Amino acid sequence: MDANEWVVRCSARLHAQWPRIDREQRDEVAAELWNDPRWQSMEPERATAEWLRQGIPAEREPSR
Repeated sequence: MDANEWVVRCSARLHAQWPRIDREQRDEVAAELWNDPRWQSMEPERATAEWLRQGIPAEREPSR
């Protein structure tokens, strides 16, 4: 699969998760994922799901 098809499919999967985000922003995220060999080696839908599963890291609470 070429890069364009991968990015389009990834962006579509992102749209399913984030319907209010502009297509341009989704395409940018998809292109960034394509540029990472870890994600590029997977089918775009799986890569997107795995990436989304990581979530946003929470700040650690200061030690007392």
